[in-house]
Formats: sequence, structure tokens, C-alpha cells
Amino acid sequence: MMRKKGDVTLTLFFTGGVSLKTWVEVGNLDRELELYKRLSKNLKEVNMVTYGGKRDRVYRKNLEEINLLSTTWHNNPKLTILHLLSKYSPQIYGSDILKTNQIPGSEIPIWIKKHFGKKLIVRCGYLHSYFIKNQSNDQKAINDAIQLEKRAFSYADMGIVTSSWQRELVIKQYNVEPSKIKVIPNYVVTDVFKPHLETQKKYDLIFVGRAGNQKNIGNLLKAIHYLKTKNRNLSLLMVGGCCYDNEIKEIVNHYALDVIFKGNVSSFDLPDILNQAKVFILPSYYEGHPKTLLEAMSCGLPCIGSDVNGIKENIEHMKTGFLCRTDHANIANAIETVLSDESLQKTIGKNARESILKKYSIDKILKLELEVILEVIAK
Repeated sequence: MMRKKGDVTLTLFFTGGVSLKTWVEVGNLDRELELYKRLSKNLKEVNMVTYGGKRDRVYRKNLEEINLLSTTWHNNPKLTILHLLSKYSPQIYGSDILKTNQIPGSEIPIWIKKHFGKKLIVRCGYLHSYFIKNQSNDQKAINDAIQLEKRAFSYADMGIVTSSWQRELVIKQYNVEPSKIKVIPNYVVTDVFKPHLETQKKYDLIFVGRAGNQKNIGNLLKAIHYLKTKNRNLSLLMVGGCCYDNEIKEIVNHYALDVIFKGNVSSFDLPDILNQAKVFILPSYYEGHPKTLLEAMSCGLPCIGSDVNGIKENIEHMKTGFLCRTDHANIANAIETVLSDESLQKTIGKNARESILKKYSIDKILKLELEVILEVIAK
């Protein structure tokens, strides 16, 4: 007999070691919970396995109808499984579908599927092995990431990636049946992330994100310094984990740049801040499917992004955004071009908002998620 979505219990497993407290600290709690709150209204139950132990219980009220299964993370997955089952075995046994949030930590739902015959959806917002290859020359770390990813997709009843290029890579690299890999992009809560036409523009540029080589912040700051030497003094608002990086602060101080550090903010407070800037910029060397870019586009900001995997799929050059190379000279040229042309800003900002509404609204993504759940439960 065909199962209905209202009969299905879904259990989401957080990324290994990640807790609700982690989401709170980086400002992602509201954003990350929104889809699962909506899923909980369509399914019988939604559980969340988090790894903050007792500390996560203070956030239980934020989950609304979602059931919290908070346990302690151990580097040995078997110990984590033991603690999880000792506390929540009825909820785990009663789950119809297990789902990962990312590849790291997928060992636990894989083990449960293997021993208890549960359905498994392996979802990843970014390809773990792809990021490790870009971040490290440690061949063991790279091989471990590849083997974990291969194991996850081989055990999955369905795999979910956030873009077509990731899907093609998974199918080719792991010889996965194409019908078992779906593309479900990251979503945007478009009625929260929207243009605020009445908001005064206080900053020329805004960057949102963490620090690290991937984000290419060094070349962004060099680009701003270069423009300063050409008598173009620009203000940059930095939001997120990047604000706590001493190296970034040293560069800003060395060049005496006009940079304001905002720190981490709640994701649903971010639209007010985004709308205070003229242009959003993300000059990364590589990305998965960057939520900050999608959210800035949803706010109608003209966005500059590097012409790399994870960004170029979301920006049509000169139509929904502006693409540039990753060196500081090209970043500077892109900034100068966009900031000097108000007509271009309005055009690509308007088109960006329309593109997000068409492709990435949470209502569209919710529909895709429910379709996959029903397909998996019918297998």
C-alpha cells in the first residue's frame, strides 16, 4: 500500500560534532530550522539528532514541533551510537527515514541503516572530498574523505546534492546510478530575505562569511587598498566569523582601510544588515552552494562573485550578478565597474531577486524534499 507523507517519521542527523549551540553561535539557527519546521507540519514526525548533549536542551523551544534527540559526540562513532541508542532507541527504531545534513558524521546513520534496515537519504550541501582536496595536501585526509563519501552514497537509498556539477561528479567518481542522485538546492526564506527599499545605504560593500583561505579575503582587502591608491575610498562591512580573525584585522590596520566588523548575527537579522550595503561580494576560490550569496541576491543586492564552482552556477554575468577572477586586480575592476554604474546595480539586483524567487524559494525546495521522501519510502 502506498505510504502517505503524514505517516512518515524522518530523523535528521547533524554534521559530526555539531550542536544546536553551534548553529546559535554562528547565527544559523533560524535559517537551518525553517525547512524542518515546515517538514514537521507535513510528516508524522521530525526528529533531530544533535551533538551538544544537555547543552542543546535550552534550545528545545526553538524547535517547535521538531523532536530533539541531543546526545554527546565521540570521535569513535560506535560510542556515539551507543549513547544515542541508550537514550533514544524508541525514536530511532520508529524512524522510517534517516537523513544526513552533511557527509561528515554520516557513519552513524549508515550503521543504523545497516543494522536496522532503515531507509537513508544522504544529503550534503557541499562535497566533503572536494573541499578537503582544495584545503589540504594531506593525502590520508583526502583518501579518508573520498572513502567516507563513497560509502555514504553507496549505502544511500537516495543522495541529495545542491547543484548539477556536484551531481555529475558524484555519479562519475562513485559510479552511482543517476536516478539515485537528486539536485535540491539550498533554500532562501524569501519573505524574510527581501529588499528594504526604505533602508539607507551606509556601506559600499558587504561580505558575509567565515575566515580561511577559501574565502579569498586577503585579495578582497588588497583590491580595496588598490582602489584607495587610485583615490577611491570604499567602506566594507564584514559580518560573520571573519570578524574574529587577527590576520584580517592586521591587513585592515596596515592599509588603514574603512572596514567595519559586525561579528556573528542571527540569520533572520541579516536582511536588515544586507540592505544597508550597495553591493555584496563573495570572491571565494571555491564554494558548494553558498547561502549568503543566495540571500543577498534575494534581498535585491547587486552581487559580485568569483567565476568558480559554486558561484558561477548562480550568477549570470551582467544579468543576475557580476563575475570576476580571484586575483585582486580583477576583484578591484569588478568593484569599480559595479559601484560606478547605478543602472547596472538596479538591473542585476532586480534580476537577482527574481532568479531566487523562481529557483530557490523555500516553498519550492520544501516541495522537492517531500517528493524525495515519498520516493524513498515507496522503494
